[in-house]
Amino acid sequence: MPGAKPCMVRRPPTINGTVESVDNEAAVRAMPGILDVVVVDTGVAVVAETFGQALDGKNALEVTWGGGTVDALSDTDIKARLKAATPSLDLLGALVKKVDAEFDFAFASHAPLETNSAVADVRSDSAEIWSGLKSPIVAQAAIAEAVGLPVSRVKVHVMQSGGSFGRRLFFDAALEAAVVSRKSGRPVRLMWSRVDDMRHGRMRPATHHRVRATYAAGQVLTFEHRVAAVETDFRHGLGDAVTAAAASLPTGLGNATFAQTLFLTTVKSPYNFGVTTQTLTEVPLKMHTGSWRSVYSANTRGAEEIVVDELAARLGKDPVQFRRAFLKTDRQRAVLDRAAEAGDWGRDLPAGWAQGIGFHEEYKSCTACLVEIDATDPKKPRVTRAVIAADVGRVINPRGLEAQLLGGLTDAISTTLRAGLHIDRGLPLEGSYSQFHYARQKDAPKDVRIHILEGADEPGGAGELGVPAAVGAVANAYARATGTRPRSFPVNFDVDFTPFPR
Repeated sequence: MPGAKPCMVRRPPTINGTVESVDNEAAVRAMPGILDVVVVDTGVAVVAETFGQALDGKNALEVTWGGGTVDALSDTDIKARLKAATPSLDLLGALVKKVDAEFDFAFASHAPLETNSAVADVRSDSAEIWSGLKSPIVAQAAIAEAVGLPVSRVKVHVMQSGGSFGRRLFFDAALEAAVVSRKSGRPVRLMWSRVDDMRHGRMRPATHHRVRATYAAGQVLTFEHRVAAVETDFRHGLGDAVTAAAASLPTGLGNATFAQTLFLTTVKSPYNFGVTTQTLTEVPLKMHTGSWRSVYSANTRGAEEIVVDELAARLGKDPVQFRRAFLKTDRQRAVLDRAAEAGDWGRDLPAGWAQGIGFHEEYKSCTACLVEIDATDPKKPRVTRAVIAADVGRVINPRGLEAQLLGGLTDAISTTLRAGLHIDRGLPLEGSYSQFHYARQKDAPKDVRIHILEGADEPGGAGELGVPAAVGAVANAYARATGTRPRSFPVNFDVDFTPFPR
C-alpha cells in the first residue's frame, strides 16, 4: 500500500488495562519522524516515518493506565481457582482399588515466528486491509463495525503468513490497524513487537485435572477425568459471522456451549476402561486466551496417558502390553505395535535414561509415540530419540503428514519439559524467545522416525493429532528416568530470567 506509515502500539502493564490519559503527548509528537499519536481500545498507537521512530515514540510515552481484568491474579491464585472449580470424583472410588492423580498445566504462548501485523487504509467511504487471517469473514464484519462502515465497503485481503497454531483465528492486528488508520486519516503498517506478542497475545489456557481410575481382578472398572480450564475464547466462531455471533452470546449460551461441544467432540478415550467420563468446567477469567494446537486434547489426553502408565504399574503390566490389552480396535493396536517394534521398546538404556509411550485417537486418525529421554540431570532433560506411528486413513500429502507429526512432537517436548507462561499480577512475565523456553534444535531429538500405516478409509485429520500422544510419551519417559511422578507441567518452570519492564 503506497504511503502506508509504520505504526506500533504502547500496551498496558496488565491484561486488558485501559488508557486514562496520555501525559506527554505533545513531547512525543515533537520527536523526529512522529506523525500521529492515537488512543485505541488496546493502548496508544504511534504512527511514524519509520518503525524505529515508531518504536522510540512508543517507548517514550508516559501513560496513566486504568486497571485490567486480572490485575490481582498470579499463577498461584489461578491454580487455586481452577482446583476449586474441579468437580469432586465419585465417592465409590473410596471402596475399591484406585489410582488418583491431579495435574496442572501452565499457560502457553502460540509464539509464532511472525508477530501480528497488518496494513490498513480506511477512508470515509471504504476500508481495505491486508493481514494474515484464519477467520477473514468474521474479521471483515468486526472491522466494519469498528470503523462505522457497511460490510460491503470493507475489503479484506488474506495474506500468506507464518504458522500460528491457532493464533490467527483472532484478527487483533487487522482490527487495530483499521481503527488507527481511521483515526489518523492515513494508511498504516502496524506491527506488534515480540514482547507484545508474548504478553498481550493469545495463550493456551491453564488447566487443572483430577483423574481417578478404579480397578479389580486385572480390569479397569471406571475412569473419571474432571478438567477445569481458564475459559478459551471462541468468539471467532467457526469462521463465519453467524457462529461468531453465537459464540459471543452471554456465558452459558455462547462461548461455553462452543467449549463443551469441542471438548466432548475431540476428547475421547481409546481404551475399554469400563465406565469412562470426561467433563470440562471453564473458569471465566477475562484473559487473552485462544485455541492452541490440539486445544483441549493436548493436556487432557496427555494427563490420561500418564495415568495409564501408572495403572499398568499397579497391575504389574508392561505399559505397551497394558495399552494393547485395553485398546478398542485392531487398527489402534496395529499403530501401537508399529511404534513399539520400530522403537525397540524395552531395550536397555543407561541409568537416568528411559523410554516412554503414549497413544491418541482424534479426527478419524490415531497415533502412537515412543520417545527416549536422557534425564541424567533432571533439570536438563533431553529427548534423544522418537518413533511415531500413525494411521490417518488415505494419505493425501505424505510429507505434510510427517511435518504435522514432527511439529506435534516438538510442541509436546516444549510444553511438557520447559515452555510456559508465568502470570504475575495480571501479566505474563515472559517477553521473548529467550524467556519462553520453547524447544531449540539442541532440545530436539536427532533421531526421529515416522511410520505411516495407510488405511483404506477417507482421510482423517493430522494437524491436532500429534501433540497428546507425545505429551504422554515425554512425561512417562521422564517419570521412568527420574523415578518421579510429575504432576505440574512444564516440569522445569523456573523464572530464570529478568522480566522486561511492564
